[in-house]
This record gives sequence, structure tokens and C-alpha cells, in this order.
Amino acid sequence: MRPLEFFLVALTAGAAIGLLIGHWKRIVSALVAVALLALPVHAIIEGMHWQMVPAYVAIGVVCLARWMQHKRQRRATIITACSALLFVALGVTFSILMPIFHLPTPTGRYPVGTSILYFKDSARSEDAASGKGSARELMVQIWYPAQPSHNRLARYRLLKETSLLSSYLSVVRTNSRQDAPLATENAPFQVILFNHGWNGMRTSDTFLTEELASHGYIVVSIDHTYNARQVAFPDGRVIQADAPNDVNAPETSTPDRVKAIWNKEMAKWVADQRFVLDRLQQMNLTAGSPWFRRINAKSTGSIGFSFGGAASTAVCAEDERVRAAVNMDGWFFGAIRQRGRNQPLLYIESYTGEESQSNQTNSTVVSILGSTDLADLKTSMRSFGGNWLSINGIVHEDLTDQPLISPLRILSHRGTLPAKRIHNIVRSYVLAFFDKTLRGEDPAILHPNIRPYDEAIFEEWPQR
Repeated sequence: MRPLEFFLVALTAGAAIGLLIGHWKRIVSALVAVALLALPVHAIIEGMHWQMVPAYVAIGVVCLARWMQHKRQRRATIITACSALLFVALGVTFSILMPIFHLPTPTGRYPVGTSILYFKDSARSEDAASGKGSARELMVQIWYPAQPSHNRLARYRLLKETSLLSSYLSVVRTNSRQDAPLATENAPFQVILFNHGWNGMRTSDTFLTEELASHGYIVVSIDHTYNARQVAFPDGRVIQADAPNDVNAPETSTPDRVKAIWNKEMAKWVADQRFVLDRLQQMNLTAGSPWFRRINAKSTGSIGFSFGGAASTAVCAEDERVRAAVNMDGWFFGAIRQRGRNQPLLYIESYTGEESQSNQTNSTVVSILGSTDLADLKTSMRSFGGNWLSINGIVHEDLTDQPLISPLRILSHRGTLPAKRIHNIVRSYVLAFFDKTLRGEDPAILHPNIRPYDEAIFEEWPQR
């Protein structure tokens, strides 16, 4: 719990206990008064959220109980005070089970800034829109090395990008300063594109995007409209995900239908990335822009989670500006067949200790698609080389911010590894991979005789 939340809970519980004792009338009145004053301060500074609603209600209940005490209604006072304690307990429980989590602190030399931008590709029509002739529109979020500033810490998500259940994410603060001035030292900075998973969101891997930015990369995450779960545009429109669920749940479909859907969506995601790179290059050449001469989009990396990993691999094969790709636990959906020489790839695989995602055979459709995909991956690795990182004890969603959602695995859907350990492993290897492939460095962690994490097995496949 955050400081003011803990303060509110302590004040309310203390007032309720004082009412039960019955002899601390002045103290109870003071506690209630301070709680009422602290509530709007908490709302402004920390932000209110649904987990604390029972605790907010408890403040009103103790006010009612104090009034009953004043009226000498002892029995009603006791019942009401007990109710207040129950509400406090519920608020504390909800806040522990689904907390306002803290993202891991970036380890790089740069402070991190972030900005949200709107892009419109007039050259492409939006085939998923209800109205014909609409241009393809995208929201992107950029994390970048920044100068020290006092700009406010950015929210994890905007309120209009959340549902009722996830609304509390709009009060989670990140490590990034909103619209902080871009760093000048060592500019221009290389770009890394990020692609979310199927029906995911651009903020899904903030634990990683902030880390890369702190080490001098400009990380650009794209909300792929009509597939991203919720995209909020500057004019107030909010576009919900409208993509078929066959890719996420292939066992409910057929191999041919799944392939047709992913091929169509893959082409769109690759085009999104190429368009965003074009816009970044324009921004870099625009005098007076805060991005002027700060962006190096000619030597770029791309990384993605799940389906986004396939999209990252695909754009690496189609656009010579993208020099290296990372696929975090996703099938390649045929994209890897277009890969050639001098296109470094890091594949990160979740492994539970029983069978990998690539080898799941829980249905005929998954078996067919999975075995084909695994064969394509191994063929590409044997021919063109690459890196394969297998992390024992994690599940698919652990390669996102999902493990931070709750300390209980039943709610976070986490594997057996703690969230901090998972994110340390992923951040270390991804950063090292891009440092090697984009900057020409030689990180020790990528050497075969170095194994800093017992849970991680890193393999280097030589190129023929």
C-alpha cells in the first residue's frame, strides 16, 4: 500500500477501535477529521482506485458511528464501528491482492522520458473500420533517454485505455517522466520497435521498454489498431479489439483459417512498423522538433511478445533498416521462412519444466501448427544461426508486466519464478543482444561459458 493509503487505513481503523472502546471521544473526532482531510490529498497525489473503495466507505461509516455515539446509541455505535473495521479489512485485502505495483527501476545511465504520439498513414486504408476509405491510424508510445527533469512521472495507462477492473492501472506510476526533454549526449539514439501480443497493448512490457531506454535506445511501442485491446485517439474515440480470436485460441479453429488470419494481420503489422520508421526519420529531419537529429532509424531493432515477436521477425526480413529481431515466446507464423543471412535473431522460450510452448500438443490444430513452427525455427537456426534463450519456471505471460499484477500466482498467472527474477533475466539478455547486434559490443553474458542465472539456458547457433 502507498503511504497515504496506509495513513487513511490507520486513521479509520483507529477511529473505529476508539468508538468500540467508547472513552476516546475527542481522539476519535480528531482521527475522523484528519481522515476526511487526508482523503482529497490522497485522491490528488496518489489517485483513487477501486481496491480502496471499501476503505473510503469505512471513513463515511466511522463518521456515522461517531454521530451515533454523540446521540448515545451505544449498540448502533458498536455495530457501525465493527462494520467500518470490516470495510477497512476489505480495502486492505484488495490492495494486497491486486496492488498498485512498482515497475523495476531501470539500470542504465539515462533518466527515462516517455511521450505518446498519434500517427496517420493516409496511404493505407483501414480495412477493419466500419466506414470505407478511412486511413490507417496508430497510437505509439516512445520511451527515450532523457535529460534530468521534474516532469511528472507518467501513468502506466490512460484512464480511457482501461476497463472498470483495470482502471487502477491509470494511477500506477512508471519510472518515466512524461514528455521530459530528450538527452543530447551520445545522440542520435538507435531505435527499437516493440510489438505487443495478440489483443495486447503497447504498455504490456514497460518493465523492458524503460530498461532499454535507460541504456540509450529510443523504444517505440505501437498499438496495432483493431487488434490492440483498447486504443484511445486524441479526438476521444476509443477503438476496441476486433480481431478474430483464432490466433489466440487455435484449438477452436482450423489450421487453414488460422493461417489466413495471421497472414493478413502479419502484413498489416509489418506495414505499421515500416510506416512508423518512416515517420521517425521525418521527425529526425524536422528542424525545430524535439527529435531533430536525435533519432537513428537506419540501424534499428525490433522486439515483440507472442504474435508481436513474429511481426518483429517479419519486419527484419523485409526492411533493411531493421538489423536484429527478438521473438519473446511466440510462434513465427511462417515469418521466419523469409529470414536470411545477417539477420540476427533471439528467440526467448518459456519453459515450465514439463513441455515448452513450442511442443504443446493439447489439440490437433495446435499440434499441426506448433510442430510446423518449431521445424521452421530449427531450420532457420541451423542455416542462418541465432540465439535461443530458454527460461525454466516461467509461463507465456511472464514475458510481460503480468507477473506484477498480484503476489498470488492464481491472480497473476505467473510461473514458479518471482517477478523480479523473471524481469532481471529478460532485461539482461535482451539488452545484451541489442548491444551486440546494433552497437557491435561484446557483452559477457552472451559468452557460452557465462551463466549468471541458473534458470536460463542460452544457446548460440552458428551460421553455416
